[in-house]
Amino acid sequence: MRTMLLHADLSRYAGQFVWLEMNFDRPENQEFFSRFEASATPTFYVISAEGKVLSDQPGAMSETELRAFLDRGLSLVQSRQTPADAALARADALLSTKSPQAVGAYEEVLRVAPPDWSRRPLAQYSLVTALQINEQYQQCSETAAREAAVMKHDNAFANTVVAGMWCLVQGDKTASWRKPAADKLEPLAKQALASSETVRDERNELYRTLMLLDLSQNDTAQTASLEDKWLDELNAVRPADDEERSAVDIARVEAIQIYGDPERILPALRSSEQEMAHNYNASMRLAQMESAAKHYDAAIAACGRGLARDPGAAGRSWLLQMKAGALKQKGDSAQAREALQQALQAAQEIPSQSQRENNMKRIKQALEGV
Repeated sequence: MRTMLLHADLSRYAGQFVWLEMNFDRPENQEFFSRFEASATPTFYVISAEGKVLSDQPGAMSETELRAFLDRGLSLVQSRQTPADAALARADALLSTKSPQAVGAYEEVLRVAPPDWSRRPLAQYSLVTALQINEQYQQCSETAAREAAVMKHDNAFANTVVAGMWCLVQGDKTASWRKPAADKLEPLAKQALASSETVRDERNELYRTLMLLDLSQNDTAQTASLEDKWLDELNAVRPADDEERSAVDIARVEAIQIYGDPERILPALRSSEQEMAHNYNASMRLAQMESAAKHYDAAIAACGRGLARDPGAAGRSWLLQMKAGALKQKGDSAQAREALQQALQAAQEIPSQSQRENNMKRIKQALEGV
């Protein structure tokens, strides 16, 4: 996303927005994320001078979608609203607080909006997102299939299908509604992959959910085929910068975590760690896959390099937990326990309360096991 933002032509918005980028891990930003209830990265907001969220949208966007999102914010500020615009603003306000009432509000938007309304695709995607957030998995999957079937095959279409696919994956595996919904959504997911307008982040999510769906049906041959296609796509990417290199490596790890041999991606991860000499995340990803491949000494060494790259409290905690896991697998319980105690100390310094509590709980459970 950052690469697209750096190269996007947004000159027509000069002087109309104050641009602000917030890093989720920095302590000074936690009040913002708590206030605006950001639950995913990236999430985009248009916020008024009074601090009111006028519109927000989670997930990656294409440049065309970003312009539409900014135009939507401007229309709210400048009071150039149709009844559908006003209804969308009310629905967005409810979604920003994860209110269950957002579902009905977006249904009202689609009811009052004319068929050719330019923001209809956004409202369709937002309705599916509201259903997903409120864990209405059956309605989410069925709504995504219904709405996506009449959408243009652009990135908004891909976003809608992805949200529906995640509801399919997260829903009850034994439910009777699951197969009919899958029969409708799976072809749409493949159509989204075939579209040149689907951005990389959404392509990754489509591959992920398709693989998880096939694996849940014990179709390992199709799962392996999807993994091959996904890794081939990722290997064809020539990263423009470290940001893009990291995004590709994250996707590689996600693919292998679902199904496959970690040996396949170790050469790429080792190369990335060398290329990104100050990036502790590159060492952490490598350590994770070295452990998965049962190269425990290599994993411990990668954790050591990551710890030398000045990670924050969360990064130190994760690296030390990975180190402890590799040490435990080697049978060195004493050093594993020492690493976990260091991880616990680091976790106590994590600024985000939820991250801090989750890390500490996980580490204490791990300590009981060694």
